[in-house]
Amino acid sequence: MNEGGDKKWGVSGENELVILPNALRFPLTSHAHSDVYQIDIAFPDGEPVKAGWPAIFLLDASNCFGTCVEAMRRMSKRPDATGVEPAIIIGISGEKGAYDVSRRQRDYTTIPVGPIRDERTVGGAPVFLDFLRQEVTSFVSRHVNLDLKRLTLFGHSLAGYFVLWTMLNHGAFFRNYAAISPSVWWDKTGIFNAAGSLTSSDRRLLLTIGEWEDSLPPWQAAASGSEDVIARRKRRNMFGNVRDLGETLKPRLGDNMSCLILPDEDHVSGISTAIPRMLRMASQR
Repeated sequence: MNEGGDKKWGVSGENELVILPNALRFPLTSHAHSDVYQIDIAFPDGEPVKAGWPAIFLLDASNCFGTCVEAMRRMSKRPDATGVEPAIIIGISGEKGAYDVSRRQRDYTTIPVGPIRDERTVGGAPVFLDFLRQEVTSFVSRHVNLDLKRLTLFGHSLAGYFVLWTMLNHGAFFRNYAAISPSVWWDKTGIFNAAGSLTSSDRRLLLTIGEWEDSLPPWQAAASGSEDVIARRKRRNMFGNVRDLGETLKPRLGDNMSCLILPDEDHVSGISTAIPRMLRMASQR
């Protein structure tokens, strides 16, 4: 029950909150720098699996946890029709779900080849990866049995860069990688050098970019500041970077990689469109 209600919307204590069933929230403090993260865990329906459940690690989960959980639960009711099986969804967010820009830039980035672009702390990707592999995995495993051979890492934008960096440099832990509209521009040289050096891999990669990520969609064309937006998009070249990276990786990954242009989607809307595709990849054995 909502004990206090929410006067902003005229809600009283007699109204019930909408709750995501079979999902729990925990604070987890990183041993590396004592920062607190919000860990959300959604459990699938059905009896426990002897070999353990496949699991999806969802970065910036405060923006997409509910979307991902509901898509998985809806689609996994008919795996024969959808190609999606039940899985544990593990959401990782900032403390109390905060979208902390400075923390994201620290956790999701490496030191780029070339000058650092601003004065905020960067380069914490190795520490954050250890946090996921050791602390988050150990914590979740206390609550549910995981199949450590069927783990998926999902990230969007700068978190998508982190997904790519992880796969190309430390790819053994996760089986599947989903980089949605990744910010390759953060260290384009480093990403393409690593991609070019990849000989072969049994890892799977879903790489997506929205159709409108290198130009302005009709609904944004007349908006204030649109000239600055298009200039930034041209400078970062996210669409071209993903296209070129897909061409570089396809000979190395073969059928284990999908590089998709999402029709009529932009940088934000592409997340929801990509989730069902990621769920199908995560369901493969």
